[in-house]
This record gives sequence, C-alpha cells and structure tokens, in this order.
Amino acid sequence: MAASLDAMSVQLMTGPEPRVVPERRARILSGLPRPVDRSRPWLRRTVRNPWAWLILALVLTYPLGLWQMYTLQHPDQHIQGHVIPGLNNDALREATGLAARTAIVWTLLFVWLDRFRRQAFWMYLVAWGWGASIATLGAMYLNSWLGELMMVRGAGDPGAGARAAVFSAPFIEEACKATIVFALAVLVRHRVASILQSVTLAGLSATGFAFTENIVYYARARVYASYQRGAGDADAAVASLFRLRGIYTSFGHMLFTSMTGIGIGIAVRTRSKLVRVLAPLTGYVLAATLHMSFNGISSTSGSTSQLMPYYFLALGLVAAVVAFLVFQTYRESRRIRQRLTDFVRMGWLDERDPTVYSSWWRRIWILTVAARRGRASWSASRRFMIAITDLAYTRDAVVRGVVDAAGDTYERALLVELRGLRPLAITESAGLRLDIPWERARFWQRGRRGWLPPQSGGWAAPVPVPVQQWPAPPPQRR
Repeated sequence: MAASLDAMSVQLMTGPEPRVVPERRARILSGLPRPVDRSRPWLRRTVRNPWAWLILALVLTYPLGLWQMYTLQHPDQHIQGHVIPGLNNDALREATGLAARTAIVWTLLFVWLDRFRRQAFWMYLVAWGWGASIATLGAMYLNSWLGELMMVRGAGDPGAGARAAVFSAPFIEEACKATIVFALAVLVRHRVASILQSVTLAGLSATGFAFTENIVYYARARVYASYQRGAGDADAAVASLFRLRGIYTSFGHMLFTSMTGIGIGIAVRTRSKLVRVLAPLTGYVLAATLHMSFNGISSTSGSTSQLMPYYFLALGLVAAVVAFLVFQTYRESRRIRQRLTDFVRMGWLDERDPTVYSSWWRRIWILTVAARRGRASWSASRRFMIAITDLAYTRDAVVRGVVDAAGDTYERALLVELRGLRPLAITESAGLRLDIPWERARFWQRGRRGWLPPQSGGWAAPVPVPVQQWPAPPPQRR
C-alpha cells in the first residue's frame, strides 16, 4: 500500500504543472478591460491599441457609404422610358437642415439616458455613424433586391411598393440597425453592462438611420413638387412631410430598435446560455413586427381619421417604453448603491460612497465643482467616478455569475486605483459649494454699465504692523 502511494506521488510530481492564465488573457476571456499601463504616454498607448485602428477604419468608412448613396440618388434615373429626376444639391441641403433638427433632439435624449456609466465618445460615434451610413446603404440595396424578387413596381423604384415596405423592409432595416449593437455587445462586453446602455446604442443607431432616411424623403418631396405641375406648393409639401416624419412619427425607428436593445441588455446580464440567445432574438422579432405593423397600417389606411386610433395606440406604446426606461434608471441607482455597500462592509470604501455615487445629481454636482477647482481636481474626480462605477458593475457581474475569478482581480485593481485618486478627487457632495468669484463678476457687470470705482488722490497710508515680542510668549495651555 505504501509503495503504491509513493508511485502515485511520483506520478503527480512528474506530471505537467497546471497552466496559469495570465491576468491579461483572463480579463479578455471574461469580457473585462485589459490592464492599462498609465506610465506610458497616451499617444503611445493609443497607437499600440488595435481597437483604435479598427475604430478609425470604421469611422473613415462612413463617409464612403454616404458618398455611395449620394451617387445613387443624385443623378436622374431612366426606368422604362420614364425619367425620375435626381436629388439636387439645393434640395439635399434643405433636407439635411430639417432632418438634423429631429436627429439632434433624439441624440441628446439617448445620451442623457446613459447617465450612470457613460459610454466612451467613440462608441456613440460608431453607433450613430453606422445607422446613418452603413445600415442605410445596406438596407437600400437589400430592399431593392428583395423588391425585384417580389416583382414590385412602385413609382419606378423596386423597393418603394407596399409589399416590400411591409414584408421585407422591416426585417432588413431592423437587422441592419441592430448589427452594430450586437457587435459591440460581443467585442466590448464590459462596456455594455445594462439595459440602459444597450438601449442607448440601439437608439443612436436608429437615430442615424432616421436622419439619412429623412434627408432622402424630404429631398424627394422637394424635387417631386418642383417638377410636377399638379403637386401643389413645394414648400407646403416639404413642411407637411416634416411635421409627419420629423415630429408626429419621429419615434418610429427609435421605438422599434429599442426592442432589440432591451433584448441585448437582458442577455448581457444573465448567465443562462438559452436566455442569451433567445432574448436578443425575441427583441429583434418584436422590433420587426412593430415596424411591419406600422408600415402596413400606413400603407393601407387612406384617410387621417382612420390612422388616429393606431396613432394613439403607438403613443401608448411609447409611453410604456419610456416608463420602463425610467424604472430602469432607478434600478441602476439602487444596484450601484447595493454593490458599493458590499465594499463598505468590508472596510474598503467610505460609508458615504454608495449614497454619493448612486445619485446622478450628486455626481453632476461633484464634477461641476471639480471643474471650477482646476484640471487636476476635475480629472481625478472624473477618474474616481468612472472607477467606482466600474467597481459596482463588476461586483454585480460577479454576484450574478457572469464573470469568473478574473473579476476579483479586476476589483482589487480598481480599489488600488481609488485609493490613489481619493486624496486629490472630490468624493463628497454634502456641503460642497461652487467657488465663484462673485465680487469679480459684479465689478465686471458694473464696468460694462459705464460705472468705475472712485479714484483716490494718492496712495493709501500703510497699515501699521504690530511689533512682535521677542522672545515669543509661551503657548497657553488649555
């Protein structure tokens, strides 16, 4: 028996040692950010980052997609002996100004929705630009191709008929808009960690898509009304279309794609593989179904009175989605407070940290005051806020079982970073006042009104300085 145990111990000792996954690889496998060496210059780190080159290539591709659409829509088209006038530059400039009004409002709303853990600017730019160029160009080609397969001939454009708008366009457009959200959720999982973030990215992609689509529609209305004698006033036609697409039904694309965003947000926060597959698929099918119903009702209903019941039904659905997202903001605040409380109980965070950093207003106030106190204070406060929010979301992922043991290593790195930033950063909002030189501001206002302080005849008399006793008296004891 002893001989067999000795032989077994020899086999265990001579066998291969267990392979230890490095921290960098472990974080990548768990979807966590890689360790960053901040001792290197920012430019050097950016040049060596492969994601920076990928984003640059993607952003440079967006103007090419817009130029391709311009070359397709600008010249006149000759179809079956008929000439369809192209979209001239004047009409495109006017249409761009009208479409930008709606796009700016929706962009600001979706960026405001992502309040607790704001994405990097490049993620906003990638999502918005994808919807405005790549998704629109892909939908244009695919809609025309499927329209030809269904033998549709509507207004000379194969993809302009009612059948293509109902049966093919919803599925194609929703897939094109949601592709970038799927890609970001897979490639940078640590940045898409909640429903609010996925809905923000989906809404920005839909906003860009609606922006380019509205440009085409407004320009077509201007050109058609200008070339057709019986079309009426061109300005009135464009204004009527702007009220319809830019105001009354401007929520369409954003509402549909938000369904896919909700599904992706549910998938990134669950451990079940079945839910990870079914949740985004269900969201996409629901988005395409709503889009198909919207196009079908708009194409088959003749008068405005027939559309009013459906319009109020759509407004009710929008109100329900808005209420759901508002509820999600309160859930995110409570989740951050609960997860940071775990570190307070362990003695690694201050007692006020969960209360301060779970409130959006306190966070904004801290950054405002820090900006007044200098660049160093603002940078440290901002980095502290980002790190402590990442700590809360990482802890939540560990509790849910989405992240393995690499999450503990990342939490320790965040705690070390917070300890180094706390002396310089502003971490308390209670009693925090904005340091504004009110006297200087009042003097500037009086100077603008033409008032100047009275000038004295000469220099003021010096203030007498009391003579200090020597040697100094001993300090008084309390």
